[in-house]
Amino acid sequence: MALIDKVLPGYVATLWCQDDANPVPLTDAQLSTWTAQVATIIGTEAGGTGTAGIQVPVETIPAFGSDDAFAAYSVAGARTGAKITTQNQVTSLTITSAWNPADTAQLLIRDDGYNGTIIRTYVIAVYDGTDTVSYAFNARVGGLQWEMATDAEGKFMFTIHPVGGNSYGWSNNT
Repeated sequence: MALIDKVLPGYVATLWCQDDANPVPLTDAQLSTWTAQVATIIGTEAGGTGTAGIQVPVETIPAFGSDDAFAAYSVAGARTGAKITTQNQVTSLTITSAWNPADTAQLLIRDDGYNGTIIRTYVIAVYDGTDTVSYAFNARVGGLQWEMATDAEGKFMFTIHPVGGNSYGWSNNT
């Protein structure tokens, strides 16, 4: 599993998802496999040339990675308890994009949200001018909202909720 080994100013981050109407999410092992897995969703070059994915138009890529998860307990009759670290849970992403009712990715995400049961693989691709590093995870869409102010651009907001515990993978094209 490749991890980000450099941070450069001015990198470009994009969000991609599988484009099938009935997607088959990648397995845990496939989520961190670049060749023939993640690369088919985003492609091997910046800007994407993948054959099994579509770019999701977003205003910004929110913080992504994993959140601390813990179990809390207390003993009956006692005022003390403890927090026990259990694992790192993949972060849910709340996305805002300009609403475009003709955009294929937005329509796909809207339909996933209406359905409520579709799980697909999402990939955040970070390009630094030389290499592409990807963060892939399986998720469901929820929390669909539209903001249609008469004096501003229409907004489409949704949340991508990862499924499967801490199923994610880092990979890159180097």
